[in-house]
Amino acid sequence: MTLIYPIFATIISAIIEAIRINLSKGKVYNINKLWTYTIGFCMLGACLALSVDYYDEIWPQDVFCYIIYFAFVRGVIYDPLLNMLRGLKIDYISKTTNSIIDKAVGNRVNFWVLRIIYLVIALISGFVWLYLLQKARGIY
Repeated sequence: MTLIYPIFATIISAIIEAIRINLSKGKVYNINKLWTYTIGFCMLGACLALSVDYYDEIWPQDVFCYIIYFAFVRGVIYDPLLNMLRGLKIDYISKTTNSIIDKAVGNRVNFWVLRIIYLVIALISGFVWLYLLQKARGIY
């Protein structure tokens, strides 16, 4: 179940972001990413809190692995879902984006290739997270 929380969190984040973008359309050039990051970090905290048992011995590397998993699940789902919610093509990339990742990657990497890379990293980190969580619970 712990691996499903980031999927729900990403869906909720994309819905909130689509509403924010639609409400600010024509008023601002780009939406403020501070709120985007704040929503993302709050969702990460909620998912992490729901994913661990109070009695689990969780180490910093366990949390780091979950953060990697969360971030790359978000990378797979967030942009396509946000584009669909806004009525755009699923692989739309804004020309005026203020997204750090979109600016860094730009047009150098195909939208779908990037999603596949995110998916592979999410799967690897998800399996590592499950292993670490089971180890913390004494299953391994």
